[in-house]
Amino acid sequence: MTEADQEAYGAILATAKVIRRAALRVFADEGLTDPQFQVLMLLVEKGPVLMRKLSDELFVTPANITGIVDRLEEKGLVTRTPGTGDRRATIIEISPAGKALFERVAIKKAEMLQKTLRMFTKDELVTLHGLLEKFQREMSQSVGGS
Repeated sequence: MTEADQEAYGAILATAKVIRRAALRVFADEGLTDPQFQVLMLLVEKGPVLMRKLSDELFVTPANITGIVDRLEEKGLVTRTPGTGDRRATIIEISPAGKALFERVAIKKAEMLQKTLRMFTKDELVTLHGLLEKFQREMSQSVGGS
């Protein structure tokens, strides 16, 4: 790996850390963890989902997703209903309060991002987008992902 490669990779990792730290602050301000927000986002995108599907989608163990959903349910942000046909299947659905919280957090994240991106020209944003897509594509191919 060349010095330029290492510097570019270091800048990408540092950027990812800054983005993650900022997002975690927004979540914490609303009493959420990152995994809890990810569950809410998935439920908003896909609608009611089997608990096992949540586990698969978020790449966490069934025990881990159970704990995350337990805490979301305690806060009134999701509901559980038994699945039909399989006694072990549980369907998770976002509650109106969960949807409202998700939307509030999503707006805060978007405002934070807009404030940050305002410093770039339109051409710089197009270039940034293209470079990041290229990096993602190449990284995915190099590790055999899709």
